[in-house]
Amino acid sequence: MKVSWCERIVFPALLPAIILMGFLFLAVCEDASAGAMVELNKSDRDALALLGGGVVGKALPALPIRDTAGLMPLCEGKWAYRITAGARTGTRQEVSILETKGNHGQDLWHRTIAGNCTDFFSSDGKGVINLISEIDLEQNVITHYTPMFPIMFDGMKTGDASQVETAVKVYALHDPTHLKYKGRLKVIHTYLGAYEITVPAGKYETVLIRSSYVGKVGPAHVVDGGYTFYARGVGIVASVERMHVTAFLFYDKRTKTPKVLIQRGGS
Repeated sequence: MKVSWCERIVFPALLPAIILMGFLFLAVCEDASAGAMVELNKSDRDALALLGGGVVGKALPALPIRDTAGLMPLCEGKWAYRITAGARTGTRQEVSILETKGNHGQDLWHRTIAGNCTDFFSSDGKGVINLISEIDLEQNVITHYTPMFPIMFDGMKTGDASQVETAVKVYALHDPTHLKYKGRLKVIHTYLGAYEITVPAGKYETVLIRSSYVGKVGPAHVVDGGYTFYARGVGIVASVERMHVTAFLFYDKRTKTPKVLIQRGGS
């Protein structure tokens, strides 16, 4: 079969354009998939019902997570929440975030729930936020995790999860040589999707992270989980929090603490 001079010239010229169109089509499809709206399943909806009616709204396009420090957020400030269920329904909860000072060679922050607990986080500057340790201010113990584990990381897509097996050691707060309990946990944080949330502080577009913890620490068998809604530039706007590991050692392990934001903080 003869090939005309027109075919010899035009086809090679069109080939790069055809390839480029193919790449553009794949990119559009990937973006559409990454921004899919994900409806919550019944189990998750039932767990989140503790937040009250009208709090969890419609599903939104769930894009990959970016700028985790803006979602946490890692900035100094104070936030206020209202507990929505349980024995402490209606109670106001004060939360503060401060940078952890010192020559530790890391970007460290701590988040304190007044009179209850303090969590210590590290940021690697590359979009990963890790939980390092937790202090129980009522029982005066500190829990260390080795390795520390990520709460979220840049690039997480809907359904992505971080999974870590970590050693847990619980020490007396005022005597760091006194090891009270030890054990192991499997920790999983999953990006469920994006949702509109309405709380007393306003209406927000959020991403939802589900947490799960399975293992054994001292005499306690740990099977627990929680949900946290993060809004960019605001932080946590609603959550059904998991309990600290010490809750399984000292408190009623069935207790959950659902709360909604009533006053936003930040610098």
